[in-house]
Amino acid sequence: MSSVLGSCTDLIPNLIWIVPIAGGALSVLGARAGGLVRNAIAVGSGLVTALLATSLFFISDFSNYTLTGKIYDDFTLCGSQATWIQALGLNAGVLVDPLTAVLAVTISWVSFLILFYSLGYMKGEKNLTRYYFLMTFFIGNMLLLVMSDNFLQLFLGWEGVGYCSYALIGFWHTDESKYWVGTLGEKTAGVPESYSPSQAGLKAFIMTRAGDIAFLVGILMIFAYSGTFNFVQLSKDLTGPASGDWAKSLSSVGLFVPSAILIFGGAIGKSAQFPLQEWLPDAMAGPTSVSALIHAATMVNAGVFLVGTVGPLYVQAFNNLQIVYPFFLTVAAIGAFTALLAASQAMVLDELKKVLAYSTISQIGYMMLGLGVAGLSTTGNFSYGFTAGFFHLISQALFKAGLFMCAGWLIHVTESKYMSEMGGLGRHMKITFVSMLIVALSLAGIFPLSGFWSKESILAAALQAGGISLVFYGLGIVAALMTAFYSMRLIGLIFTGAKSKNVQDLEQKGEHIHEAPLTMWIPYVLLAIATVVLGIVAPLFLQQRLGSLFSNYLANFSITSPYSFSIPNDIIALSVGLVVAVLGVAIGYFAYVRRSISPAAIIASSPLTIGAYQFFRHRWYINAFYYKVFVYPIIEGSNWLFTNFEEKVIDPINMGAPELGSDVSSLLRKIQTGIEEEYVFAFGIGIVMLIVLLVLFAHI
Repeated sequence: MSSVLGSCTDLIPNLIWIVPIAGGALSVLGARAGGLVRNAIAVGSGLVTALLATSLFFISDFSNYTLTGKIYDDFTLCGSQATWIQALGLNAGVLVDPLTAVLAVTISWVSFLILFYSLGYMKGEKNLTRYYFLMTFFIGNMLLLVMSDNFLQLFLGWEGVGYCSYALIGFWHTDESKYWVGTLGEKTAGVPESYSPSQAGLKAFIMTRAGDIAFLVGILMIFAYSGTFNFVQLSKDLTGPASGDWAKSLSSVGLFVPSAILIFGGAIGKSAQFPLQEWLPDAMAGPTSVSALIHAATMVNAGVFLVGTVGPLYVQAFNNLQIVYPFFLTVAAIGAFTALLAASQAMVLDELKKVLAYSTISQIGYMMLGLGVAGLSTTGNFSYGFTAGFFHLISQALFKAGLFMCAGWLIHVTESKYMSEMGGLGRHMKITFVSMLIVALSLAGIFPLSGFWSKESILAAALQAGGISLVFYGLGIVAALMTAFYSMRLIGLIFTGAKSKNVQDLEQKGEHIHEAPLTMWIPYVLLAIATVVLGIVAPLFLQQRLGSLFSNYLANFSITSPYSFSIPNDIIALSVGLVVAVLGVAIGYFAYVRRSISPAAIIASSPLTIGAYQFFRHRWYINAFYYKVFVYPIIEGSNWLFTNFEEKVIDPINMGAPELGSDVSSLLRKIQTGIEEEYVFAFGIGIVMLIVLLVLFAHI
C-alpha cells in the first residue's frame, strides 16, 4: 500500500504540467459534444492543476530541503526519470523545490481564475475550441518550463509558451479595425502606432525569438563545458571532486560572463525588458483574458524565473563574487531602467490595456531589480533581494490579473478601449469599482495591501545593498511615484467625474451601463480579496515564511544568508516608499478625481513639459527607431530582391525550364511517326555509328 502511495505522490509533479495540456486536447474532442462540455473540460483541468500544485506543500518537506534529499528532484512518472536523448545522456524529469512549488501554485491558481473568467468574457465568440486549447496548452507549457529539471526541457516549455502567445495575441486574425491596438492614423516619426492582431502576434514572436536565440546559445555554451543540461548535476559538479570544473573552464576562456548575459537575453525577451520591451504593449490586440494570462500567470514571469534559477548557480560557482558581479549588475541596471521607462509611458496614455501593459513591464523591472541587487549586496544578504523579487511576482500576479479582468468588462460595456470615453462608471458598477480600486492601490504600493510590502521589500533590498545599488534605488523610487500617479489616474478617468459623451450616447441608445455577469466578477473580486489578505498576513508571518523557505533553498548553493525582514530594521525604506506612494496617489487624486489640478495646463506650461509629454507618449521613440532601423530596411530590401532578382532572374528560369522541356518534347515528338520502316532505318544508322565509334576509339 505504501509503495502505491509513493508512486502516486511521485506522479503528482508530472501531472501538474500534463493535466492542462491533456485538458486542452480533451477539450477539442469534447467540443463535438457541445460547447458546455468543452468549456467544462478546459476550466476543470485548470482547477485540477491548481489543486495538484497546492498538494506539493503537503507531500514535500521543504523545511529540510536538499537537492539530494527526499524532495522530488530528479524523476518523471512514478519515481524514475525517462531516457530522452540517449546520445547526450539526457533524461527528462521534473524538479520540485521551494521555488518551483511556489511558482506552480501561483501560476495554476491565477490561470484557473482566468479560465473561469473566460466563460463570461469569451461567451459568443467564434473559434472557442481553438481558444481553450491554446489557453490550456499555454498554461501547461508554462508549468513545464517552471518544473523542468534541465535547461533543454525548460527550453521546450519556453518555446511552447512563445508559440501560444503568438497564436493567442493574434486570436482575432481576421484583423477587423475594432480589434486593433493603438489609435488608427496615429504616427511617431512617420511610423504607425496602431497594429492589427496578426501583426501584433508576429511582432511578439519575432522580438521574443531574438532573446530565445541568445538563451539557446548561452545554454549550449554551458553544455559544451559541462556535458549536461541538468540543474542538479550542474550544481553537484561545483561541489564534487571536480569542483567548479565547468564554470571555471568557461571562465578560463572568458566565456562565463558572456554565457550568463546571453541566458539573461532570453529573460529580457520573454519578460519584455529593455531593449526588447516593445512587443508587450502591442500584444494588447489579443482578448483581455489572454492579456491577463500573459501578464499575470505566464510568459513574462518566465524570464524572472530563469534569472532566479541561474543566479544562485552562478554564485555557487565562484567564491569570488567579482566574477559574477557583471551578471547581477546587468540584471539590476536593466530592471531599474525598465521600471522607470515603462512607468513614464503609462502616465500619459489613454488606452486602458496599454497602460496596464506598460505597468507590467515596469513591475517586472522591479522583480529584476530585486534579483539583481541580491547579487550586489555588500552585506551578503542574497536571500533578501531574492525573496523580495519573487514575493513581488506573486503580488503582481494577483493585482495585475484583477486589473485586466476589470478592464475587460469596462471595455466591453463601454464599447471603447479609451479611458477618456468612460468616466462616471463608479455609480453603476460598484463591484467592479471597488475591486479595481483595491488592486490599483496595491499596484500603487499603498499600505497595507500586498503591493506595498512586495515593492518596498525590493527597494529596501536595493538600499541595503549599497554601492551602485543606491542609484537603482533612486530610479525605483521615481518609478514608484509614477506608478502611484497613473494608478489613481486610471481610477479617476474611469469611475469618477461626469460621464463621457460615448457613455451618454450608449445610454441614449438604450445600452445602459451595468455590472459584469457573475462568471466575470467573481474571479476579480477573489483576486482583490487575496490582495488584501496577502497584505495583512505579509508582515505577520508570510514574508518571513517565504524568506525562510528560500533561504533553505539557497543554502543548497552554498549561499548562507538567513532572511532578515523586520519592520524596525527597514523602517526608513518602508516609510520613504509609503510617502512616495501616497504622494503619487494624492497628485492623481487632485488631478483626476477632484479635478482641482489641470494636467493639460501643466503640460502646456512650458516647452520642457510639452517635450517630456510627447517623448513619453511616443514611447521614447524606441519603437519608431526599431521600425526604421530594422523593419523597414528589411522590407525594402525584400522588395528590391523581388523586383530585381525574383522577377528578372528566378522567374525567367522557373518559367523557362518548362518551356524548354516543352520545346524538346515537341521536337522529339516529330520523329515519333509510327512508321515501322523508319524506325528500322534509324536503328540501322545507330548500329553503323556505334561500329564506327568502336573502330576509331577501341585503342583508347
